[in-house]
Amino acid sequence: MHEKENHKNTVLYTSVLFIILILLSSSLIVSAYWPEIEHYRLINQEYKVYGGMNSELRDSEFFEDISSGKSLCFLGDSITYGTATDGIHWYQPLLPYIKGEVSELSYGGWTVLDLLNISNQIPEADIYVIAIGINDVLFPDSDWSAKTDDVFVDRCNQLAEKITDISPNAKIYFIAPWSYTEFDESLVIRGNQFRTALEEFCETNNYSYINPDPVITYVLEHNDKQEFMYNNYHPNAEEGVGLYSYAVLVESHILRTTPGK
Repeated sequence: MHEKENHKNTVLYTSVLFIILILLSSSLIVSAYWPEIEHYRLINQEYKVYGGMNSELRDSEFFEDISSGKSLCFLGDSITYGTATDGIHWYQPLLPYIKGEVSELSYGGWTVLDLLNISNQIPEADIYVIAIGINDVLFPDSDWSAKTDDVFVDRCNQLAEKITDISPNAKIYFIAPWSYTEFDESLVIRGNQFRTALEEFCETNNYSYINPDPVITYVLEHNDKQEFMYNNYHPNAEEGVGLYSYAVLVESHILRTTPGK
């Protein structure tokens, strides 16, 4: 009787140990591969424009251009590259509407000077969307940053000329330096100066200019910022990139429908 009981306990003990080992092994496997699993989920899930695509957002020069079937090249910094979003770009929600070939040249921390230094790597395209400048604004002490708005605009001009050499008939969009929050007032002023200078440069030289900052700022002020932002200057995925794409489309719509803009 005792032998049967001991055997039963041994079997039970062995079974429990086996289950614990299986659970531990599974946990270790999941932990080891979790970054890849999460990256796969982020890359393959659907990203939507904030509030959903509608006829107003489609009624914009920018939307018509990206859906025209022409090739697009996105140039920029971490927000284009997706540094804080595991590779999810700010334009990710727009991809279902883009009909032409898409290329990109971007990296975290880049300034206009960085793009100039690797301009020989810029691919040919029909349309270029340049979203650069936030690092020039926020890190004025960096050797790579433009010290003044005049220097910033001059470098943007050089970049546009390089692009024109690569693709002579290309259309160029400049996206104003992206929004940021909870920074010193001097950086807020600096950002506004850079945006104004870029707008004037684009008007003078017939480049398309879109400033999504007012739309992004308004939404963040009237909602929980953490719903959209990874930190003070990176959008998150998926709500943040949805907001940034929306802001670009909405501003392009306003430019079309507002007299004098």
